[in-house]
Amino acid sequence: MMQRSVVGLAALLLTGLPVSADWEADTGDKVQVKAEQAIADFRERLPRTEQYFEQAYGFAIFPSVTRVGFGFGGAYGKGVVVETDRTVGTTKYWQFTSGIQAGARNFSMIIFFKDKAALEYYQSGDIQFMGQAGLAFARAGVAGTPAYNEGVAVVTMTRLGLMGEFTVSGAKFTYRPLVAD
Repeated sequence: MMQRSVVGLAALLLTGLPVSADWEADTGDKVQVKAEQAIADFRERLPRTEQYFEQAYGFAIFPSVTRVGFGFGGAYGKGVVVETDRTVGTTKYWQFTSGIQAGARNFSMIIFFKDKAALEYYQSGDIQFMGQAGLAFARAGVAGTPAYNEGVAVVTMTRLGLMGEFTVSGAKFTYRPLVAD
């Protein structure tokens, strides 16, 4: 009897844990609900991200980014920004690419902020230019191991698609703070 109680309590505690540190999605917000599921997927499929969830000051999570390219291409996604354990705003991502590329893919993306300064820089909405190379097929994708660069670590996880690329791109992130009730 005691053994069953201990097992039941352990199961309850494990299933009741929030998916990202102490952050929990607002069940009335579709993007937050999708973000919570994307976080669970990251933790399951990419266990190396666990240390970032535990150590980051905050993060921006894009549950679904759609990307299409053939010579020129683009991507779009929307998500939420979490500071410590609370949602502080919404965010959008636009990308324009040019180079050797063909295909379409859908992926989830999370941007971890090591400290408050990195989060504030993100909230300023400056354009970032980057080069990228990769290959994605169905749910398998090739991507580098995440590491902080100037206080920011970006991790993507392919959800579906087929795309090969070697491109130069411009990306724009926008941030909108939540309106206080």
